[in-house]
Amino acid sequence: MIAESRSMAETQGATPPTWLGRSRWSLLADVVGGVPQNRDKLRQLASLAAAFFRPALVRQRLERLRVLGHIDAIPTIPQLLVAGRDQMMVSAAEETRIFYRSQGIPWVFHNLRRFLSGPATLLDPVGLFAPRDAIVHHVLQTFHRHALYDLVLLRAYEGGVEAMAMQARQIADGTHLHQRALTSLMEDGGCHRRLLRDIAAFEADPHEPPRPIPPGLVDQPDLMIAMDQFKDIGGFTRYAARLDVGIAGAVAAWLKVAFDETVGSFLRIKLGPRNVPRAACDPETVARYA
Repeated sequence: MIAESRSMAETQGATPPTWLGRSRWSLLADVVGGVPQNRDKLRQLASLAAAFFRPALVRQRLERLRVLGHIDAIPTIPQLLVAGRDQMMVSAAEETRIFYRSQGIPWVFHNLRRFLSGPATLLDPVGLFAPRDAIVHHVLQTFHRHALYDLVLLRAYEGGVEAMAMQARQIADGTHLHQRALTSLMEDGGCHRRLLRDIAAFEADPHEPPRPIPPGLVDQPDLMIAMDQFKDIGGFTRYAARLDVGIAGAVAAWLKVAFDETVGSFLRIKLGPRNVPRAACDPETVARYA
């Protein structure tokens, strides 16, 4: 794992973040923000909370993506929630831990800063509940190999990709409302520059395929399967639609997350899954790594 963690950033072409070496107090000050920034954070948080009580809104966004040709399966809300648990806790969290180690980024402190910068960017397990700007800020605050999942997701929102392009240019120009926080959080020194190119390519062809996962990125076959399955929203929805789960199962899944991330972390007990079920993944993805 040590050898793997040293190579992950290099394998993905990531450069050291520009803020490494600064004091923790100054890094905290970056993400706290003033009145305009915190007003915007509260607006995003309120929109996210309201969406959890409007399942029809989530279905409407999925239907829009199906009409646009990005997905062919529309999972139920319980399926989405359990798939979101698997994507967030089994795949993304483990991958991000390895990446942070390779960049010398402290896991707990950095995630605290991300939460303070934009709570709504961390509280949506799927992405379909969050308001448009929370998705944009998520892309602008954290490293993405290829932001295709989020760019496609933004097509479910009116003017979503246009807002992404505009705010990415604002970051490049140094004029974004959350400029100080977003540039202080990005874990890769060159990500914002690459993002401008990726957005332009996506605007030219919204149906471009996701980039393949770099071979040997990690030495865990099940994690490679999960990363590949979830690299675009089409893969995520296909996975979700294959899960046999109802509302009780979804509640139980997230109660296990709550235990694992609190009491379980101190007792070193994990109730949630360590790998995604291969039966819910695309057969060709499983065959590629298994």
